[in-house]
Amino acid sequence: MKKVIYWLAAPLFTVFITVASMIANPAPPVNIDNVDKIYHATAYFIMAILWYIFFYSRFLGKQSLLSFGLKTILKNWSRTIAIGTSALSLIIGVLIELGQEFISVNRTMDIMDVLANFAGIIIAMLFLMIIDKLFNKHKVA
Repeated sequence: MKKVIYWLAAPLFTVFITVASMIANPAPPVNIDNVDKIYHATAYFIMAILWYIFFYSRFLGKQSLLSFGLKTILKNWSRTIAIGTSALSLIIGVLIELGQEFISVNRTMDIMDVLANFAGIIIAMLFLMIIDKLFNKHKVA
């Protein structure tokens, strides 16, 4: 059951973000300057972590490791999976922004949104690295 959750969360969240990005302003109005950039960074922080878990769980499944949990994924940092996840998340963000410009009638493309997405992705990868370091701080090198 865990594998199904690991494998469905990222694609479903990506669909949710794509749809929300194409409709007329789905976020509730808040009186904070550039709050939409915080929304972007948060959404892409979550998306990057979910895609990282997705790809890592697929990797573990290919290694014939049938029983693994979130702790296994979080305490075994993979730079390769992190780079791939970051690239995929950034490409998704750029494609959504292009879709806002050329497909959506209610939204427009904004390069600052792409930068906020990228910031969320970078923070997510740093967060995963820090968690890995915390899990493994007692390991002998």
